Amino acid sequence: MDNNTLRPIGVIHSSIKDRKAMPAFGAPASVEIFPEFAAGLLKIEKHTHFWILGWLMARPERDVLQVTPRGVDPQSPDALHGVFSVRSPARPNPIGLTAARLTGREGLILHFDCVDFMDGTPVIDLKPYFVSRDMIFSAGNAAVGRPRTREALRESLRLQVERFHPSDHPDTDVAIAIMEHFRAEVMEWNEPERWRIIAPIDRPHIVNALIGITRVTLGDGLELATSPVVTINDVCYPIPTQVP
Repeated sequence: MDNNTLRPIGVIHSSIKDRKAMPAFGAPASVEIFPEFAAGLLKIEKHTHFWILGWLMARPERDVLQVTPRGVDPQSPDALHGVFSVRSPARPNPIGLTAARLTGREGLILHFDCVDFMDGTPVIDLKPYFVSRDMIFSAGNAAVGRPRTREALRESLRLQVERFHPSDHPDTDVAIAIMEHFRAEVMEWNEPERWRIIAPIDRPHIVNALIGITRVTLGDGLELATSPVVTINDVCYPIPTQVP
C-alpha cells in the first residue's frame, strides 16, 4: 500500500447528525473500530482519556486559509484569523482533533463522554492522552471569540474545572458562579490582562476551581487568605458559609 494513503480505522456513532446541532463542547459518542484494527486495542484500558482524530468529510473548504472564528464580530479589525491559529474545520487537510474520556468498552465499540464529531465521521487515529506529555498547565491562550450565552459560558467554566479537579462539591458551584459574574458583568466577556485572585485558604474546592479556570498559581496571581471573601482583580465576592 502507498505510504501516503490515509486509511480510516473506525467511525463515529453519535446522536448529532447536523453540524448546527452540535453542542459547543460536543456530545456523548462512540468510536467503532474496524475489525482489521482490533489488535491495536490491546491494553487500551490503561488510559482514561484519548485524542480522537477524525476526517471532516463534510468540509469542502480546503483552500480557505483565513476565517472569522465563532463569537468574533466580523466587522472587528481583528476578526480574521489564520486557520492554523484556530480550531476551524475549514483547513487544507480537514483533520479534526478532540480529547475525550473513555467511559466504557464493548468489544470494538469505545464509548466517550464528549466528542464534537458528527455521526458517520471517519476516525483516522486514536492516541492516548499522556498526562506526562500532553498536560501543559503553564500554557496560555489569548481569547478567540466569546461564548454565545451565559449558559455557554457556564458550561465552559464547568468543563475547565472538571478537567482540572473533578468534584461535585457545592463550593465548585460557588466558584463557577463567581467567575461567571466576573467574566460576563465585570469584564463584559473579555479576559483580563492578568489575574489577581485572593481565595480563602479553608475552602480548597473554591481554590481548585479558580486555578482550573484561570491557571493562576501561588506566587503568580494567587494568594490564600483567612477570609470569607473571594477577590478577583479587586472585585470582592462574599461567599456563603461552608457546607459541612
